Amino acid sequence: MISTFSFQLDNRLRYGFGASRSLDAFVKEHGWNHIALVADQGVIPLLYFQTVQSLLKSVAQIHLVSVRSSEEPSYDYLDQLAETVRKIPTIDALIAIGGGSAMDIGKALAVLRTNPGPALNYRGFDKVTVPGVPSICIPTTAGTGSEVTINAVFTDKAEMKKLGINGRYLNATYAILDGEWTINCPLHIAVSSGMDALVHTLESFMTTNANPLTRALNREAFKLLYENLPALVDAPNNPEKRQLILLGAYLAAAGLFNSGSGVAGAMSYPIGVHFKVPHGIAGGILISSIVAHNVEQGYHDYAELLDMVEQHPDWSKEKKAQRLGNAIRDLANHLGVPHTLGQWGINRQNLDHVVELMAPLQGAFNQNPVPFGTGSDARKILLQHTE
Repeated sequence: MISTFSFQLDNRLRYGFGASRSLDAFVKEHGWNHIALVADQGVIPLLYFQTVQSLLKSVAQIHLVSVRSSEEPSYDYLDQLAETVRKIPTIDALIAIGGGSAMDIGKALAVLRTNPGPALNYRGFDKVTVPGVPSICIPTTAGTGSEVTINAVFTDKAEMKKLGINGRYLNATYAILDGEWTINCPLHIAVSSGMDALVHTLESFMTTNANPLTRALNREAFKLLYENLPALVDAPNNPEKRQLILLGAYLAAAGLFNSGSGVAGAMSYPIGVHFKVPHGIAGGILISSIVAHNVEQGYHDYAELLDMVEQHPDWSKEKKAQRLGNAIRDLANHLGVPHTLGQWGINRQNLDHVVELMAPLQGAFNQNPVPFGTGSDARKILLQHTE
């Protein structure tokens, strides 16, 4: 018998390599005459961006908003951009092009255009009361899945904490998955994004809030990501594989925001804020150890994921689950993900401090399929990745 659950997916998708080349017709079809174009500053010089921007300029007035790509966005920076967007006389729609941070900013600016006051007023869940302007999110990296989620993550510098603007009205109205954008993505960013997506699908699959729909999404997402992420190193210009990675990241994120995240995602936030560890890399370093911990404690449903990519009909669920953890570590090694956090200054000398940073995360840790604490369990995982 299936228990009661809820599921949300409010997003219209266009999928295909080069799909952004039809944006002019899409804008014209909707009668949008004034577009706020929010773009990662690293994307703006690209020939593909210039091509798409020219197409948009042929059918609408474009107000370009450049977004810094050097750091994860804070509420202070979001307020600066919101002031700019609020001064634009007319906005019919907002298009955000970039990685997860640029899309988070774009989604937040869409609602801050119609909701007054500082962005911190809307931190948390369902604080936004008025729908934003229609928005389109176009990822240039395949990982965060911001184009489909109802979350936009920002750092409160005063409290040194990450907590986003989430829930109602924070979804992009439309998403375009166009792998042509990702071809130019630097390898280290592509790997960080790809590992982020893989963590999303693993943790969404195993969380205590998972349901039949999220698990169906995550099984397919895992297959797409596991089989195609090696191409980031082996065949970086393969358009088909770039498209499939984007689709895997989209499905993983759709599952994640409906089921909640887990230990690796939660632990990645404080070490990202305090030690500047890229979010996807942090999760990619930790996730195989967390899988191994859960298997040791009796959680063996990972076997379903292994069945999507390897056939071992005579193996027990436990053996398959153990193999999955090893396979994830092998994939991370293939992509060049480091094994330790040492290069960001996390070591055994400051381990007590790092463990203390995990104290507020017990709510997220409670979503793990087996008990996991912010003290000894978090220390056990971190010890495996410090020098």
